[in-house]
Amino acid sequence: MDDLFKQNLLRMRTPASPKTFSEALWNSDLPFKRKAPSVVAKTENVSEKKMVLESLERFAQEKIQETPHSFIPVEGGEIVFKKDPLWDLEAGYSDSMDLFEALTADSDVILRLLENKIPEDVKVIFVSESFLPLQEMEVSDQNNLLNELLTGFPLKTAELFEKMIKAMKLDPKEVIFYAIEEDGQDLSPDIVKIASLYRPEVIITLGAKATQKLLGEQNRLSLVHGQFFKRDIQKLISFDIVPLFHPSIIETNQNMKKTAWADMQKIMRHLKKLP
Repeated sequence: MDDLFKQNLLRMRTPASPKTFSEALWNSDLPFKRKAPSVVAKTENVSEKKMVLESLERFAQEKIQETPHSFIPVEGGEIVFKKDPLWDLEAGYSDSMDLFEALTADSDVILRLLENKIPEDVKVIFVSESFLPLQEMEVSDQNNLLNELLTGFPLKTAELFEKMIKAMKLDPKEVIFYAIEEDGQDLSPDIVKIASLYRPEVIITLGAKATQKLLGEQNRLSLVHGQFFKRDIQKLISFDIVPLFHPSIIETNQNMKKTAWADMQKIMRHLKKLP
């Protein structure tokens, strides 16, 4: 892995040989040089930079578990871990009542979602984009899991997502559902507090807004879905964030079901729900 990263970095730093006389003329180091626009050259340059950055990310992800320090030494310098302030929680929660009081969402919603959850059982936190307004939340007599999902989805979408959770071989007691926003208010700090008590193995973000809030990045969901991003709280609680497409997109776009199922299977293997 070290060699691959170094090779990509060296290739990006080494100027490419001119392919034509025009390119050699206008890209020379003469004082009067004039750069002719080149769509191909720009595309190649961007691709090489992307390749190096992706290699760097994979290199850092592999090394992050091998060092107790906040940096990774490399030839000619070091890679410093930039702490995401969202996950820099000063103190975790060991008691559910203290946690509930610290959360920002509506108290009735919190009780519906967390009252029956036990930290030792929880494996996954699903994070959607927003809670529905209280007056729009439906209530089902069928089961608790569907009632939890109805805080964030209309009935038809909630029923589809319940099927997805069951397809992942997840028991309702292993799952917490929450949202990143309520009535325009940012609830991302709530997710960190919940994770500090329930210690999930995976946090699954549903949709672009939830993904960008928790990862702190502006990557397009189409480029990061199904990938694992390591996060930790106080270096004591470690888990992965895995972006998925929002169930409403899967509901209306049949072609997305295959992609979503492939991503779900990756998570199942991570959780040892599949061999």
